[in-house]
Amino acid sequence: MKLTAGGRRLAVAALVQSLGIGLFMASSMAYFTRQVDLSANQVASGLALAGVVALGISLLGGVLADRYGARRVLASVYLGRGVCCVAYVFVTDFWQFMVVTLCAVACDRAGPPVLQALVAVAVPERQERTRLLAVVNVVRNCGLGVGAMAAGVALVSDTQAAYRITLVTIGLAFLGGAVLVLRVPGPAAPTAEAAPAESGERPVKGRVLPDGRYLALTGLNFLLFFFDTMLLVAMPVWVLEHTDAPRVTVSVLFTLNTLLVVVLQIPVSKLATGQRRTTRMLTWTGAVLAVSSLCFAASGSVAGVLAVAWLVTAVVLLSLAEVIANSAVWDLSIALAPEEQRGRYLSVFNLSVAGQRVLGPVMVTSLLLSAGPLGWVVAAGVLVVAGGAAERVARAAGERMRAKVPVDA
Repeated sequence: MKLTAGGRRLAVAALVQSLGIGLFMASSMAYFTRQVDLSANQVASGLALAGVVALGISLLGGVLADRYGARRVLASVYLGRGVCCVAYVFVTDFWQFMVVTLCAVACDRAGPPVLQALVAVAVPERQERTRLLAVVNVVRNCGLGVGAMAAGVALVSDTQAAYRITLVTIGLAFLGGAVLVLRVPGPAAPTAEAAPAESGERPVKGRVLPDGRYLALTGLNFLLFFFDTMLLVAMPVWVLEHTDAPRVTVSVLFTLNTLLVVVLQIPVSKLATGQRRTTRMLTWTGAVLAVSSLCFAASGSVAGVLAVAWLVTAVVLLSLAEVIANSAVWDLSIALAPEEQRGRYLSVFNLSVAGQRVLGPVMVTSLLLSAGPLGWVVAAGVLVVAGGAAERVARAAGERMRAKVPVDA
């Protein structure tokens, strides 16, 4: 697809900062444990605690975006993440690590909804902004992979200087992303309602929380976003502890998912055209995830090649559900949010994603995996119901908004 100048800058900004994230993800644990002398448990508990606290703090991103403009806020978020990476160079104990990590995770959680708000401003046409978000998602995945590979230099050297140079490089990557975001042009002809919010002349007034239908869709998206936890937590544990598949299968399945998302995300995003078709994609998400869950269940009752075949099928379906869900919720979460309160609506909606990443692992270990194949069967039923309910709620919300303000058909 052909991107506008603003779209190209957002895509490049996403690529630059994802390179930094990939570098950090691959090298940070080694730096904290080998150079700062923190234990692995301290790092893990610090990240978990920061993630929980940051859930509430991240809502401020949307409020600030409505008041001061998404462009300024997103640039500030990227700059804040860069400062935090450089600050890690000076961390010497656990409590300093906690302070910096809390700030870093808060910026990380605030970023996605503010990015969506900026895309909505920079690309008024509904279908084109969904495709732009698909491009951003693809380049982000590519950047994460390249950044992770580049981190090998620091890991091989295993010196304090190498790790610190890496952290400063990550900070510069985020700074570059902030500069690119500031160069994204605003709307050619802002509406009377949108102009004050972008210019920051006066605060947006209105309800504190989104309306009931939007909140209901947020809750249902918490269930549909289960594909993330299925892949990152349930899949590796299931393969290693409940199937006869070789251990290397876990790595192969992660790679397969990454490749499929990169290849399929942009083509599938083109299906999100019109309210009815886009809401129908939510039902398809639940159905495809349900079949994927049943394939995971089947893989635990067979051995050897058959187990691997069921696992591959499960991950292929999971990846398909991921790109369908992404395309649908990117479109609907923006389209169903009032323009003058778009930032805070999107921040609330993003809690379904952040909440799944905090609570999802607990649900997987305590409920799904402990029940064996039956857990997957129950999950399949829940996902089918969640997908159908999400479609009905989104369609009702769209009809209500259309009665007030025309929504793209």
